[in-house]
Amino acid sequence: MSEHEQVLALVALAAAGVLEAEDQRRVDAHLRDCETCRRELDTWTAYTEAFRSLRAPAVPDRLVERTRARILAEHAAVSSRRSEGLLLAVLAAFAWIVGITIWFLARLFTAGAVAVMETSVSQLLIWSAGSTILVWLTAATAALIMGSRRQTLRRAL
Repeated sequence: MSEHEQVLALVALAAAGVLEAEDQRRVDAHLRDCETCRRELDTWTAYTEAFRSLRAPAVPDRLVERTRARILAEHAAVSSRRSEGLLLAVLAAFAWIVGITIWFLARLFTAGAVAVMETSVSQLLIWSAGSTILVWLTAATAALIMGSRRQTLRRAL
């Protein structure tokens, strides 16, 4: 990249007055010899002055507070969804562990009389009903915990 191209890239910044002293001296030295860059600087200076003469836009009242509250609410919602998924996974694992534990305890206390393939239809129905009730209780517990967490988050906002 030639010196002319490098200075031409800095002209807009020079017009805005944001160049460091060394770069400003470099641009000034180049502008003494280059008519093209002087015209470019004049154009950018006119733009800069026009922008400075504009009124600053009016910011609505409490915009920053509302934006911050919305960002925090989104962050809380994402965190809540993540923790709810983890809670459901833990409760599902808990339900499986409890079910398997009950089955092993039943075999232990009945001296092995309760076997999966050798059970009668009535015992199978009782086992299925017990498992279904356990799963429903686990789901109800999960729903109650998640509902109370959501209410807590809504109150916080």
